[in-house]
Amino acid sequence: MFLLNNLFLTGRIGIGKSTILKKVLNNIDLSIGGYITERIYEGYYRRYIAKSVKNPNEQYTIVRSDSRDNSKIWFPEAFEKGLAPLLDKSLKSDDIIVLDELGSSEKNIDVFTSKIFELLDSQKIVFGVLKDEDCEFLNNIRNRKDVMIIRITEGNRDHIWQEIINTLKNFI
Repeated sequence: MFLLNNLFLTGRIGIGKSTILKKVLNNIDLSIGGYITERIYEGYYRRYIAKSVKNPNEQYTIVRSDSRDNSKIWFPEAFEKGLAPLLDKSLKSDDIIVLDELGSSEKNIDVFTSKIFELLDSQKIVFGVLKDEDCEFLNNIRNRKDVMIIRITEGNRDHIWQEIINTLKNFI
């Protein structure tokens, strides 16, 4: 028998997955660890950072893109030396671990992907966002029997957050 304790939101880019995740987190009374991602605009550049939920000053630049040609520079060391240890601390101390978000870019960062599967195998609640991409890393998460996935759409995004809170409460 498996314990259902991993919940991910998915859907098209810009549909509101991270917004819903944050709204849920603001309305639950649990010890929360993990990270959220944010986009920072710097002229032509967009910088994507992953911030610790517990300590927003702990942040790591994970990608930088140039809007002029859509080129991207990835920072795998942010996942290896920053996010993997952050997630390890969360595993030891928090009730719920936030992963906002997981995509195909991380698929070859073994230290990080191994930590993700360690979290999913744990008794902790994992709550995150999965990019709507097709790759082995994400498909292995989607195909787990202990993972529930909720697709966010324009039709459900304004009201589904309460259902998500109830689902997470049932995981406890």
